[in-house]
Formats: sequence, structure tokens, C-alpha cells
Amino acid sequence: MATSTVPAVITALHRLLVDADWPMRIPSVTVGLPRQTEREMVIIGDVNGEQEWASIGASRRDEDYTLDLFVVVLWPGYDQLEALTRAWELYAVVEDVIRANPGAGGPGVMWSEVRRPNGTSSVDDEGYAYQISSGVRTRARI
Repeated sequence: MATSTVPAVITALHRLLVDADWPMRIPSVTVGLPRQTEREMVIIGDVNGEQEWASIGASRRDEDYTLDLFVVVLWPGYDQLEALTRAWELYAVVEDVIRANPGAGGPGVMWSEVRRPNGTSSVDDEGYAYQISSGVRTRARI
């Protein structure tokens, strides 16, 4: 019996995002921090959650966790509005993928949903950037 659905959910989400229909360019999709910075990135990050014994079902456990998810757009030579707009275009694809596949990760995964999107803009010598920090909350019974 699996000790957690986390690895299966991360693997399924990564596969779905890599294969998604992205507008214009395909962003880099990584699990964890990428080795090098790309112009457009979707990053599946850390996991925070809990696991408790299920009230019904012998030796079954309920999982409730959130995967950190980031959409990062770096636009050298453009402007902040273009970076912001592109980041939200990419985030819309992430939302669509998760809504279309709420049980991705296999047996035991009851649902996943996108939560808490927060946008942050920045600028440096190389140009403009916009980052959306979000979470993918998942409930499962194993």
C-alpha cells in the first residue's frame, strides 16, 4: 500500500502540464527549482499537508496537502504589463489542466483544486518579471 499519493500526483501534474496546449510559447515545466532560469517557467514546488487515519475503512488514511506552484515570466526589454499579462495567460492553462483532471494521480485521489493565486511584479537590470504563487490542494484516501 502506498504511504502517500504525493509522488503520483506530482508526476501526473508534471506530465499534464508538459503536454498542455500553451498559447504562443511552451514554458519550462519543472519539479523543484530549475537548474537555470528560463524566460517562462511553471514550477511545481514543495508540499505541505497532513495525514490522518480515516474514520471509515480499516487501516486507511486521509491526506490533505497543498503543492506549491509558481508561474514565472521574465521579459527583458518589454514592460511590466506584458509580463503580468503573459503570466496570467500561463496560469489560466494551469487552472484549466487541473480542473479538467481533478483526480490526476490515480487511485485514492479524490480531487485537486487551484488555490490562493498571488501575483508579484519586479524589475531589475535585465527587465521586468511577474510571478504568480499558488497552491494545488489535494484530498486523497489511501
